[in-house]
Parts: sequence; C-alpha cells; structure tokens
Amino acid sequence: MSTPNEPTDPRKPGAEKLRRSAPSTLAVDLPSTQMLSLAPARAAAPSSIWRRMLDNTQLMVGIIIVLVIFIISYVLPPLLHLDPLAVDPANRLAKPSAEHIFGLDNFGRDLFARIVSGASTSLIVGFVVALVSGVLGVIIGVASVFNKVLDAILMRVCDGLMAIPAILLAVALTAALGPSVSNLIIALSIVYTPGLARLVRARALAVMSETFVTASVMQGAGPLHIMWKHILPNTMSVLVVQSTFTFAESVITEAAMSFLGAGVPAPQASWGNILYDGKSVIMQAPQMIILTSAFLIITVLALNMIGDGLRDLVDQRSRALVGKPGIFSRLLGVVGPRRTRTLPTTVRETNNSEVGR
Repeated sequence: MSTPNEPTDPRKPGAEKLRRSAPSTLAVDLPSTQMLSLAPARAAAPSSIWRRMLDNTQLMVGIIIVLVIFIISYVLPPLLHLDPLAVDPANRLAKPSAEHIFGLDNFGRDLFARIVSGASTSLIVGFVVALVSGVLGVIIGVASVFNKVLDAILMRVCDGLMAIPAILLAVALTAALGPSVSNLIIALSIVYTPGLARLVRARALAVMSETFVTASVMQGAGPLHIMWKHILPNTMSVLVVQSTFTFAESVITEAAMSFLGAGVPAPQASWGNILYDGKSVIMQAPQMIILTSAFLIITVLALNMIGDGLRDLVDQRSRALVGKPGIFSRLLGVVGPRRTRTLPTTVRETNNSEVGR
C-alpha cells in the first residue's frame, strides 16, 4: 500500500484508472484566434479624396469657373478666329451686336476678343508667378531651417521685402526691368516669394519639433532624408493652399499695374489696360468697364473659392468635412446607399482529443 507522497507506478493495474480519472488541463476547448463581429462590415469605399472634393461645393464651383475661363481664353480664339488687334476705326465705340457681342472699344477693336485675350494673359501670369514663388519659397524656407546663418540672412531679406507694399515694389521692379510680360512675372515672383518662404519656414520648424522627426534623427537619418521624407510632404498642403491665393493676388496686381501703365505693354490685351482705355469713355461705352470688371471679379472669386476649398480639404479639423454631401455628390450619384456585407459566421473549433491519442 503506497503512501500519498509515494509516486504511483504506471505498471500497476490501478494506475491507468487513476490517470484517466485525473483532470487534464490540455483537454479543454481552445478559443479561436479569429474575432467575431455581429455588426455588418461596410464594403471598401472608393478613393476618399475624390468624394471629399465632390462634397466640397465651393471647391468644385471654383474649379469649374476657372476651367470655363481657361477654355474660353485658349480654345475659343482659334475656333472663332478672334483677333484682339484688328481695328475698325469707322465703328469705334459701337454697341453690342450679333457681329460683336460685346461691342467695340475706343480704337474700334472687338471688346470680346480683347477680354478673352486679357484672360489668357492674366491666367498665364498668375499661374507662373504662383509656381515660381512657390518653388523659391520652399527652397528658401527649408534651407533656413537647416542652417542658422542662412536663416538669419534670408529671413532679414524677406522681412525687408515684405515691409514694402506689394504694388509699390512691383511697380519699382518693373520700371527697372522694363515693361514686358516676362519682366512682370519676375517682379511679381520677387514680391510674393518672401511671404511663402516665411510660411514654409514656420511649418518646417513645427515639423522638426515632432516626435517622428526626433526618432528619425536618433536612428541616424541625415538632413536630406529628413527634408525629403518629413519636411516636404508635411509642408506641401500648406504651400498649395497659399499658392492658390497667390495666384488670385497676382491676377489683381497684374491688372492694377497694367491699369497704371507699368504692366503688360500696349497694344497687347490685358484686363488692366482695357479698364484704362474704358475710363475715358465710360459714358459712351460703359460695357468696357462693366464686362471687364465682371470677368476680373469672377476669376479672382473662383480662385479664392479654390483656395478655401483646398484648405478645408487638407485640414482634418475643418467643419466643412463634416455634414451632408455636397451638391455635386448628389448630382453625380457618388454618395448613395451604403453597400454592406455580412461577415461569414465562424464556428469555433474545439479540441476534444484525449492525451495520448
């Protein structure tokens, strides 16, 4: 007879019965590693950026208006054979008619052709100025973050340029360079680069203080890696939004300078010099002022709408992203009933095999 502390001999007859009657911790049901979900899973949605653009009504309205003006200014002239320089002195200041839908100006030139040609000039000047000033602003702003000496020099130069009123600085630079479209673009790029450089520098400094940048530095990442992988991607959204506003400001500044005689030289068409020609005959041909001003206001308003829409698009905290779908989403049927699918029921597998089988 064995004592309680004495081990049982497995060769004895009662040992097999005792082993089977003992509880086994390995013979219990093993839980499944797959999680069950009673809620229906939504089907994968298409690209969210396109849906968010359609939900943003003012962004889509601004894009459509700018596209329409672009088509009018670059597609219609060759199709309709519009010549902004052709003159008809005998019918100067003629009223709008079927042949000349906007009438003629004080030199007998077709006003519609002049306004359309001025639209192309304003769009190309504004776009190139926004592009050049954006590129230079990124270079100056990012270089200032990585070099303290450059930061002290470049930021003081930017502060000095920003202290001068934009229109005054642009007129002075254009007077020094000479009247031409290319010189106007250079002058406006110099005017708007400092503001973009300061904005990029401020955003880059904020990104440099983030934890992921510190972790990247601790892992041995160099300045070029940080600049390319962290700084530039996190400053592009702010830069694109501000460049859109720079586009609109360049269009206004170009028109103002052309009105003063320091912008696009005559006889090349520009909204500014059309307004200048119309101010002396405003009583005889008010359409020169009214129609040209309407085109200018609509273009600038559309560009500002694009800028506001892009700001709402990239800002995750913006309230414009929350709410009902936009009118374009409803018209195009992008936002419709959500398709759902139910996950298949997973049966938990159990292990009821005995130890030793």
